[in-house]
Amino acid sequence: MAKFEEKKIIELLGKSRKGALSLSVLAKRLGLKKREKAALKRFLAELEKRGKIVKISPKKYSLPDRVKLLTGYVERFRDGFGFFIREGEPDIFISPRHMRGALTGDKVLLKVIKEKEGKKPEGVVLKVIERQKAEFIGTYQGARRFGYIVPDDVSLPPEIPVGKGDTEGAKPGDKVVFKLVGRGKNLRAKVIEVLGRADDPAIDLLIVLRKYGLPTIFPEDVEKEAQRLPSGISRRALRGRLDLRNELIFTIDPETAKDFDDAISVRKLDEGIYELGVHIADVSYYVREDTFLDDEARNRGTSVYLLDYVVPMLPHRISGDLASLRPGEDRLTMSVIMRIDSEGNVVKRKVRKSIINSAARLTYVDAQRILDGEEPESPETSFRNEKVKRKVKETLAVALELARILRQKRWERGSLDFDLPEPEILLLPGGEVAHIKPTERLWAHRIIEEFMIKANEEIAAFLVERDVPTIFRIHEPPDPQKIAEFLALAEGILGTELPKAEGVRPKDLQKILEMVKGREEEPILNYLLLRSLMRARYSVENVGHFGLASPLYLHFTSPIRRYPDLVVHRNVKSVFSRKIRRDAEWIKYLEETASLATTREERAEKAEFELIDLKKLEFMKDKIGEEFKGIITHITSYGFFVEITEYLTEGFVSVEVLGKPFRHIKERYALVSEDGVEEYRLGQKVIVKVLRVDKSLKRLDLAIVRS
Repeated sequence: MAKFEEKKIIELLGKSRKGALSLSVLAKRLGLKKREKAALKRFLAELEKRGKIVKISPKKYSLPDRVKLLTGYVERFRDGFGFFIREGEPDIFISPRHMRGALTGDKVLLKVIKEKEGKKPEGVVLKVIERQKAEFIGTYQGARRFGYIVPDDVSLPPEIPVGKGDTEGAKPGDKVVFKLVGRGKNLRAKVIEVLGRADDPAIDLLIVLRKYGLPTIFPEDVEKEAQRLPSGISRRALRGRLDLRNELIFTIDPETAKDFDDAISVRKLDEGIYELGVHIADVSYYVREDTFLDDEARNRGTSVYLLDYVVPMLPHRISGDLASLRPGEDRLTMSVIMRIDSEGNVVKRKVRKSIINSAARLTYVDAQRILDGEEPESPETSFRNEKVKRKVKETLAVALELARILRQKRWERGSLDFDLPEPEILLLPGGEVAHIKPTERLWAHRIIEEFMIKANEEIAAFLVERDVPTIFRIHEPPDPQKIAEFLALAEGILGTELPKAEGVRPKDLQKILEMVKGREEEPILNYLLLRSLMRARYSVENVGHFGLASPLYLHFTSPIRRYPDLVVHRNVKSVFSRKIRRDAEWIKYLEETASLATTREERAEKAEFELIDLKKLEFMKDKIGEEFKGIITHITSYGFFVEITEYLTEGFVSVEVLGKPFRHIKERYALVSEDGVEEYRLGQKVIVKVLRVDKSLKRLDLAIVRS
């Protein structure tokens, strides 16, 4: 069977003077025999399906960019129109009749049909290359045999008829999984599975798991491989390891943590030098390359934390047992031990395979209680003995000293710290929300944060110094247009001239955060700056980390829950074994892994945020008619969003509810009534009343009581 090179075909089409080649000409230039043309045609069809090439006539092929076609992703809205999303360029508007059945997240081939200065370009979808998903979730309504589905996905029509016999026994008010059949006027829904009643609090978790395709069990071959791993630590495993079992090493984690992948040791030496040890679970000892375990971990990419439910990256046998740094048990680790001076400079670094025995397990709250001179209270906190307890108390005081030094060092170079509150949601056994409150950021959190950042930077430097290809955690400089909009807003609020967007440095943005500290606008400016920055991602190419103002950064400290960390551990071990890989095949693997890990991280974040939003809405259902303090977070021409401060829950105040005509004045970030009497500004504090809650539409409607 003939084998074809994608690269060669794209090269031939790219060099064609007329911009296109026929099947016959391509076959001839590839040196194929007549009988191989059918196979070439099938291969070209596959390239076309993936959007690599485009068929511009029954017999001719070209490259998308040579015929001014674009491949990318679309976002569709409930009214049928959509946008072709472009990074750093204006999105392209697509009218309902030009969407050709494309849905949010679909990869499409698009032709630009209208471009005018000052106006959003318009396009038409020529082909859906790849569907983002085949299954959707909604609420079944109507009779048992004939009815319709109200989809949760706002990009779909508000009601989709269900075909005869396609209900799977769904009853009105049931949450269902469905697929689409047909298109346009013939669009129908076919129920695949009934999840349960829409008003059952426990249904939220099922919805999120199904919507994002999150696996709830491990494949049998993965579990079997995990169970076959030996429980004890062999003599062979100890070869070349630094024995730290007699050192005072301990963990600090959330109260509910079940897997512990990082531990610390700290002591103060002579002449103002601190020794910091960061000891990370040696997951790579148990999860070897080219195994079922490794393939599954790579595909999952990350653990997903859905409030009190976790979708783990690794089976419990590893994450909660063999690799978890539980107190009082010998565990294999990777350690980076640093000597740090009183100004936060690392003067010496040692990276070794090691073995530890954690002397204590602390919760963040109890670690903070010790720092505040109080006794720990949580039953989850434990110490090997009273002597260890005394030593841990002394060590925490030294750890706080060092963390403050490291934090000051980061601040001096321009690192951005966003002290935005996050919601803490406590669930009852049935899935009901017991309470929502802003989390408190403690110095105990900051100690671990500073130590992990420093360890990640030092491992990045260790690998770069030895020219070891690896996966970096990068954060690119912000998009000039987005940061320019933020700077214009900040200038208006602060009443002072700020740096230009072009070439803006982290230090410039840090100064703005310092200037607004303690002011009414502090939360909103923090929030808007965060939205103006790029997303951090994984990459083989190091461009530094803008937010941390760090020239070298990667993830090393959480291999139980993040796959890139596991790869970095293997990279470090390749230095020890003198088997560093730099070949093209390995680089390609790293690139693909970095891309996949970024995608999986985005999926995890969306799932986590969606479940939080659903639980917030459920919590607010019982508060209709009640009044709350809030702050305006976003303004549009049709209303504005308000975050209820007490519960960190966002709702919407529509212009219709305001009861009079309003104008959106973009340059003032304000909504002003036509009569000039009322004005609502970004960051303004208001009192709102809850009007309506709709979980399916993820909507919380509010009314203004007073500002």
